[in-house]
Amino acid sequence: MPWLNELALRCRQCIDAGGGAAQIRDLTAKALSEQTAVPAQTDVDRIVYRADDLLVVSLAQPPFGNTPVHTHGIWCVIGVAVGREDNAFFERGPSGLVETHRVRLEAGECIALEPDVIHKIRNPDAAQSQVLHIYGGDLLTARRTMWNPHTAEELPLDQAQFEAWCEELTGLASKPREAGALAW
Repeated sequence: MPWLNELALRCRQCIDAGGGAAQIRDLTAKALSEQTAVPAQTDVDRIVYRADDLLVVSLAQPPFGNTPVHTHGIWCVIGVAVGREDNAFFERGPSGLVETHRVRLEAGECIALEPDVIHKIRNPDAAQSQVLHIYGGDLLTARRTMWNPHTAEELPLDQAQFEAWCEELTGLASKPREAGALAW
């Protein structure tokens, strides 16, 4: 999509000029408000731009898509192009993670996350959503953590295990809630 490539170019220029998460959030909000072409629903996890200090990714969240709790270790801007995305935020407490708040992003909305944010995301709808995630570094090589959704144990992020848990949580989220089912 040309508008995604244009956004990546503007983000690159912003980073080169010393900008950060707040400026990238503003660029993303502007790009989303000006977009005329909706990202293709088949545009799954497309890396639009990748460098050591910037990663722009277009993500397709499946219906009821759900992730385990995780960190990024770098700042992140999330912008919703199609659909919605719910974010639940957590802090470390004396006996584990404590949920602090939730934010629902609708199409056209953006949020900037600090490097130390602990969160999980989900698509609350029965339709696919298309979301932009822009990182202040290369997320694919960043040091990250995730929490086991069964035990709440914090672990170094293992991409294969993270994706397996995403599939499991998404499957559970698409079914009626049963006693003992994993939360949200």
